[in-house]
Amino acid sequence: MKKYQVIYADPPWKYNNKRTGGSMNSGAESKYQTMDIEDIIQMPISLIADKDAVLFLWATTPLLPDALRVLSGWGFEYKTAIYWRKIMSLGMGFWFRGQVELCLLGVKGKIKPFRLQKPNFIQTKALRHSEKPEEMRQLIELTGLQPRLELFARRKVDGWDAFGNEIESDIEL
Repeated sequence: MKKYQVIYADPPWKYNNKRTGGSMNSGAESKYQTMDIEDIIQMPISLIADKDAVLFLWATTPLLPDALRVLSGWGFEYKTAIYWRKIMSLGMGFWFRGQVELCLLGVKGKIKPFRLQKPNFIQTKALRHSEKPEEMRQLIELTGLQPRLELFARRKVDGWDAFGNEIESDIEL
């Protein structure tokens, strides 16, 4: 099976709030099929991750503890995070209106720090539900690591393999 040095993932996180918003039907469950945290952790990522690999894992602030569990459960050690501030969006949330998402960076094996002279902050317009900024993918490509796999992908991108239930996947898990 092909091994990847870069795994870029935006899991379909399950929230405990199926009834949200003014319509009481605007949570993630109304947009796509979600997964329980334990099912995400149990995915056989060790079969596709190179012995020296980097994981870029999207997380929302309320589910940060779950995201850290996934990162560790997939065999990666947390190193840092990149923050995406969604401009022109009120955001969603119960405690505060969330206008940021974070992308956790974890490593396994021997990966040298990138030492990219780039900030750990991206600021772009909010996109459609769950869509991530292209600037993040461009930042990952600057690392020079390959091959690259996007998990839970919604579209295919040149230079990347993809796995997801909305596309024809390049791999089976």
